[in-house]
Amino acid sequence: MNIDRNSLRCAFLATTFVVSLFAMTVRAAAADDDAGQSAGYVVVPSGTTVTEVQDAIVMALSGRGWGIKSNAGDRVVGYLKHRSNEAQLTLVYSTSKIDIFCLGWEINKNTGARGKPEIPKGWIKNLQSDITKTLSRTVTNK
Repeated sequence: MNIDRNSLRCAFLATTFVVSLFAMTVRAAAADDDAGQSAGYVVVPSGTTVTEVQDAIVMALSGRGWGIKSNAGDRVVGYLKHRSNEAQLTLVYSTSKIDIFCLGWEINKNTGARGKPEIPKGWIKNLQSDITKTLSRTVTNK
């Protein structure tokens, strides 16, 4: 069999490119499925419906400037990049509790690049407060 080196090199580079592209796609898909680490919770008052819980979460996120990345099933995913922080929150809810999970990073102000992992505790505390207030008003107004 007579195969020259350039053909082998091209075949090797093409294979390496395809494998690398596949690996990046798998990693990106895995990252989207990763909710992050537990960052808190909100207790839902009894008598609250699932729709009311979902609405309270969306209102709190939107009211604080968060984008809604997805809103399906039993979870809402919010995203915010502001100054030196970036975070994605996944709020998994039921009629008794909202669990909050976070993927967060410190952002380099000069380059905009992600730095070390960081959970924006103040942001989460504000969202917990807003959700609690909204749910309390919802139950009171019934």
